[in-house]
Amino acid sequence: MRALSVEIYKNRRGDCSNNGISSRFNEILIPCETGYIEVDEANPPENLCKVVKRNLFMGEPPYVHIEPWNKAEGAGWMAGGTIVDSCDSRFRREIGIDYPVHLHDRQESWEMNDLLSN
Repeated sequence: MRALSVEIYKNRRGDCSNNGISSRFNEILIPCETGYIEVDEANPPENLCKVVKRNLFMGEPPYVHIEPWNKAEGAGWMAGGTIVDSCDSRFRREIGIDYPVHLHDRQESWEMNDLLSN
């Protein structure tokens, strides 16, 4: 699989990713047929991510975000306070929108999620 390198933009004070990818890396990899980095699908790098498009409201454009390639444990992936973007036009074509997107790289155990939600 081929991929593009995409920068992670963080708040200077850190992030709220709960040890997510954005706390350990300054860039992620996004699969892209015309990408310049070769990625081994059988042994993907830790910073490999995917584009997720969800229809939240009927008739509205989809909500687009980026999340880690691997399946989340616990309560699932959620926004950790960082965004991703690239000056490479292939990234904008790959995600289908023309602005930076949120990186959903935070995950919590169900116990932590329940504690923080109450």
